[in-house]
Amino acid sequence: MKRFFAVCGIMLLSLFAVGCTKTIELSDEESKLIAEYAAELLMKYDRNINLKYDEAQLEAAEASTAEVTEEEIVTEETTTEEATTEEVTTEELSTNTDAPSEEIVTEEVDDEEVLSSDYDLAEFVGETNTSIHYLYYMLVDRYPSYDKEGMYMEIEAPLGYKLLVLKFSVENKTDEEQYIDLYSKDINYKIILNDSRAANQMLTILMDDLYTYQSTLEGSMYEETVLLFQLSDEIAESVTDLKLQVDDGTNQIVIQLQ
Repeated sequence: MKRFFAVCGIMLLSLFAVGCTKTIELSDEESKLIAEYAAELLMKYDRNINLKYDEAQLEAAEASTAEVTEEEIVTEETTTEEATTEEVTTEELSTNTDAPSEEIVTEEVDDEEVLSSDYDLAEFVGETNTSIHYLYYMLVDRYPSYDKEGMYMEIEAPLGYKLLVLKFSVENKTDEEQYIDLYSKDINYKIILNDSRAANQMLTILMDDLYTYQSTLEGSMYEETVLLFQLSDEIAESVTDLKLQVDDGTNQIVIQLQ
């Protein structure tokens, strides 16, 4: 407003100056203010000068912005979709990797070297005051277990597989308390199915896992332990012969389970 009144005052002075035929010299600042005000008036009242051009420019700018925004959205959606696809693929690969496959048995087992199911494994592992005997097997979808403190654990078979659970008893044959450590023996177990397929033992954190068994038993007491294997549904349904291969890295034996 101040600039408006200043310009008006200057213009009035100019008019008076013309009417009196007296010349009034304007300063550079006053001339600049008059020029700016005149330009604003032209812009305000003559809409044909730049208004149409500005509207067209604005519409073009808005269209350009919309195209860029749409492109960014499409790019973002594509990137998200690709990331999701990659995650699914990775998950599927991970699932397939976790699911084991049985090995094909390439060496025939001599029947004369196969031991009976009542063989005492303690003899093979070198535990003279202990007895380790096979009890029975189960084919299940999941195996539940409790430790000595009552903590519950569960092992579940992957989709399309069953758990083969072999049960063993570990017994203290003495009348005194005895600490039994089978984990330090590092014994490896492999199941042989129908003399054509084989599967390695599962490594678990179960307290009753025979491979990692470490416990103190009272005299003449025993505990049940397990070995777990994963078999495909197709193989699990056709089991007619079971053998257990036991290996300590130097020696090896085969026990007939069924």
